[in-house]
Amino acid sequence: MKVAQVNHKGDPAVSAALKEALHKKAQNDQKIVVIKVGTSSLLRKGYLHLSLLGQLAETCADLHRAGCKVIVVTSGAVGAGCQVLNNADKPTDLAGKQAMAAIGMVRLMRMYDDFFTSVSQPIAQVLVSLDNLMDRTQYLNAQRTFQALLARDVIPIVNENDTIAVQDLKFGDNDTLSAHIASLCDADYLFLLTDVDGLYTGNPNSDPDARLIPLVESIDDLDVDVSGGAGSAFGTGGMATKVNAARLATAAGCHTVVMNSNQLHTLPDIVVDGASNGTLFLAVPRPLVGRKRWILLQKPAKGYLLVNSKAEQALNNDKSLHGIHLVSVVGDFDAAEAVALVVRDSETGDEREFGRAIVNYGADDCRKLVGKAGEDFYDIVGFGGAESVAHKNNICLWIPEGEEARLMDHPEINMETHPSVNNLEDLAEFMSDKPSRTPSPSPFTL
Repeated sequence: MKVAQVNHKGDPAVSAALKEALHKKAQNDQKIVVIKVGTSSLLRKGYLHLSLLGQLAETCADLHRAGCKVIVVTSGAVGAGCQVLNNADKPTDLAGKQAMAAIGMVRLMRMYDDFFTSVSQPIAQVLVSLDNLMDRTQYLNAQRTFQALLARDVIPIVNENDTIAVQDLKFGDNDTLSAHIASLCDADYLFLLTDVDGLYTGNPNSDPDARLIPLVESIDDLDVDVSGGAGSAFGTGGMATKVNAARLATAAGCHTVVMNSNQLHTLPDIVVDGASNGTLFLAVPRPLVGRKRWILLQKPAKGYLLVNSKAEQALNNDKSLHGIHLVSVVGDFDAAEAVALVVRDSETGDEREFGRAIVNYGADDCRKLVGKAGEDFYDIVGFGGAESVAHKNNICLWIPEGEEARLMDHPEINMETHPSVNNLEDLAEFMSDKPSRTPSPSPFTL
């Protein structure tokens, strides 16, 4: 029987991160921009898309001249590796994919270096893996490394360290990786470049009535079909992974834009002048900071806690999670693991993840506590320990304090510049035509 030893005292890293977040704009108005370039954009007919790489270098240089700090998250290493080996087929086994990624990353970085050197912009290669960011010490060290690179006006070119990553500790796609990097670096904007114009109400390739969604204030309100797979034979992502990445990034206070890579040249207008393109996911008004942000980015255990509606209300009011809040315990997990918090809609029966928690007890002990009061704890489990299933300091929600993002709170964003928006009245009508609730996506499959 394993019990987590959790320190509930004030974490200096939390207060320091909070102070930094609160004073960020006052001390430094330089925006941090993360640009994720997908495999479907980087490869064209099996070869590297050289004109896009050139435009990416020019766009990053333009953003830098406008006073922004830029980070690029790149895909395409496996596809580039297949190109090096005379257009070999993409391997299906993990070792084969890792070998192709190792081969292709050399070619890819050489191209990045050539194009960025041509615009006098120094770059650096940064390889990360999920287990790096799941460890708190490594997470903070990675954060300091990015800060040091950006302070020297160097653009990090980031990719997952595919060569050594194991299947259970992989981001799985670079959309998720880019959201982690945006959160880690406290970015203002995350751009997910792809081969479609944005998020549609359906698959535009098969649904003639599919409409582009220009603005998303709350991901929970989305009623869209994101069942399509990867955008190319060499890719691993798709629109579902982009929605999941947007949830991660917006919870960390980062606006997220899904847009076509052929509109890359509009990025400076969006960041600097508030123009609009693609699909904009608004950041939550009260983003998580410090350790709580790190908790939200943890890969959840293979199980979750189903809680009642009173639990969601209590947690939004900064309360701890107790046995009386539990409806059931699904799957298996150990103490001190990050576990998804799920609530069931009373009308539809749909389940929705609304947060994460580092639990004090494993799944077997949590099952004993379902519906029980804290004072009965000792009699139930037979030993002394924390009365809460998860302490409030170890609980974080996708929408902190239940306050959703609103366009009216961002006067710097001009939606009338969007190619599909004729006027704000039409946009308001489109935004109001939404279901009462749609099950929210999760960055990781439970």
